[in-house]
Amino acid sequence: MQHLPSTGMILLCATTFVWSCGDDTSVTDPTSAPGTTMPDPTATGPIDPTTGGQPTSVGTGEDTTSGTTTEPMTTSLDSSSEGPGPVCGNDVIEADEPCDGTDLGGATCVSEGFDGGSLACADDCSGLDTSGCSAAVCGNATLEGSELCDGAELGGATCLSEGFDGGTLACANDCSSFDTDECSTCGNVIVEGDEPCDGVALLGESCEDQGFDSGQIACLPDCSGFDTTSCGMCGNGVRDGDELCDGMDLGGESCLSQGLGNGNLGCLASCQYSFVGCELASGVLLTVRTGDGWLRALDPFTLAFTDIGPLGVGFDFGEVAYDTTNGILWMIDGRPLEALYTVNMATGAASLVGVHGIDDLFGLAHDPTTNTLFGSGESPTGFYSMNTMTGAASLIGDPAMAADGLTYDSTRDQIVALAAGGGTMYSIDRMTGAPTVLSNAGFIDNCGLAYDPFQDLYWAIDWSGNLYTYDPNMAYTRTLVLSGLGSHDGLTYVQGFAP
Repeated sequence: MQHLPSTGMILLCATTFVWSCGDDTSVTDPTSAPGTTMPDPTATGPIDPTTGGQPTSVGTGEDTTSGTTTEPMTTSLDSSSEGPGPVCGNDVIEADEPCDGTDLGGATCVSEGFDGGSLACADDCSGLDTSGCSAAVCGNATLEGSELCDGAELGGATCLSEGFDGGTLACANDCSSFDTDECSTCGNVIVEGDEPCDGVALLGESCEDQGFDSGQIACLPDCSGFDTTSCGMCGNGVRDGDELCDGMDLGGESCLSQGLGNGNLGCLASCQYSFVGCELASGVLLTVRTGDGWLRALDPFTLAFTDIGPLGVGFDFGEVAYDTTNGILWMIDGRPLEALYTVNMATGAASLVGVHGIDDLFGLAHDPTTNTLFGSGESPTGFYSMNTMTGAASLIGDPAMAADGLTYDSTRDQIVALAAGGGTMYSIDRMTGAPTVLSNAGFIDNCGLAYDPFQDLYWAIDWSGNLYTYDPNMAYTRTLVLSGLGSHDGLTYVQGFAP
């Protein structure tokens, strides 16, 4: 057999077998019968009689001819293999797994259309297990899923947490929102929620409704209830509400503080002052000197005058009247502006209230029983009520008699007028203006008239400078007290006033 050079080794590999090729190799004769192996012509050493070739150790790496060891050759049987597929149960989503154990890919019961519960993965990782999910049931008083509240279960929310001041929070019927109808905001003057009141909104409640006798009820600052501190219970011995007094509690007042003389101030069962135990204190007469328009005070006992100060406005046949209810000295100017004024008794300065526009409105008197200011005219004659806010005059009736002086008799509760010229004195019906003649004492110039309750006398002073008294207990007999005083007009009595 021909030997081939050792550098020209040939490796023939069958489809299913791998041979280790080296210096000692068998060569398959392509012309031989299948399964016949031809010896390598280049090989050395004895031929294996059973195979017809040189003895070789395949895959061991041991060269039997040289005694050396070589590494075996390894050849992949399948070059297209990609390794093992997805493994279910390793808690990792792989390939097309929708989930794997605890790895749900971010899915929850809510994302799957439920309201709550616990989502899981099927044991074979074929899909999500929603058996632990649940839909919310509104009305079972349990917060579930997307419910904001459920019945009485509000999740800790209150009217306060919802931005209101108070009240009772509830849940809407569909559990999707809160019902704030019974919540309230104090201070908006709207009674809402469980508020009994809000500011001046009292829903008609009064002190009497709360069991008191009098006073003005109010609402507490936090709208939680009614403030009854200004309510009073007459007869409990404590001056409260709008009571002037209660039993021995006179509020620190006395006969003197009430503008009276010495004595003991008392309290009536109606919780009003009783002046029975008080001496009637003397006061002063206030008049206007027409020459310079100065307000003056006349002491009815000493007949001494005290100049107070100028009116600062025109005064022609005007009149003054003291308001015992409000402590205000009122004045009408007669002719210059035909207006109503208030006068500062400390300085004499007059302040305009408003124009009445009635010609020759010369008389003025205040009635404390109705808190009404009355005016009377000479030409034309008329009896008026005066608006103390605007100065406007409203006709009540026409007595058809002139009235220069006008005053209120607190002892007899009557309005009395004195007409210049003939000197007729008469009372006037406050509802109709109808006159009732009291006396005709003779001529008197344009004048002012005042009632003195301390002496129960009428005083009159006129443009001729004369000062008179009229005694109602002696048929209104007139007495000349002073003369030569200079021109004066307007006259009123102020009890307890000291200029």
